[in-house]
Amino acid sequence: MDTSILEDLGLSNGEIKVYLSLLELGSTKIGSIIEKSQMASSAVHNDINTLVEKGLVSYIKKGKIKYYQAVSPRNLVNFIEDKKKALMEMLPELEGKQKRGIEKQEAEVFEGIKGVTTLLNILIENTKKGEDYMFFSSFKIDKNKEIQEFFEKYDIKRQEKGLYIRGLTLKELKPLFVKRKMIHMKYPDFPIPFDVSLCNGKVVLISWGEKPIGYLIKSKEIFEMYKDYFERVWKMS
Repeated sequence: MDTSILEDLGLSNGEIKVYLSLLELGSTKIGSIIEKSQMASSAVHNDINTLVEKGLVSYIKKGKIKYYQAVSPRNLVNFIEDKKKALMEMLPELEGKQKRGIEKQEAEVFEGIKGVTTLLNILIENTKKGEDYMFFSSFKIDKNKEIQEFFEKYDIKRQEKGLYIRGLTLKELKPLFVKRKMIHMKYPDFPIPFDVSLCNGKVVLISWGEKPIGYLIKSKEIFEMYKDYFERVWKMS
């Protein structure tokens, strides 16, 4: 007999031997099961107890002696249904874990000025009014007219979305921000991370230079790490 289907149900080899022995023996004492299955006494005792817990074996007591009996094989269908029901109840939690796992691995790379400006626009997609936008800045945008023009439009777009914008930058870059009234700025007198922006659970890392390159990271853990650091620097500045 092919017993692999019983293994698929989660029964061990020992449990299968005990169950099949009981099907043939009917109501019987533990000694007969040991003899029929040709298993060690301790193994039979252990497997018979787990089969009772799974509802596949029942027993009655005659005096002090237990007589065991296998339930009808048709009850295995109920056993399957119970497992299916338990799995269905677990699905939301399992899918939640999968979603978090996927989020941890999501990262995209954008190259060139056009790519980085596209990246920054993606950062504020699907945001809500009043949502935080935080950034560290260290690059002098006045050196590049195209980038400067982009940020002038970007300020308006963020304002229209109703984002609450806070930034941390070097003191020598203060002249670049004093006229941008919709941004709340602080100027720490100690080193800060290079250009990093945080919004809507996402993190953007940018290396400007001759050929800008940006990284969009969708990770709750990394977002919370940078947000916590930003808040601590903000309070200290």
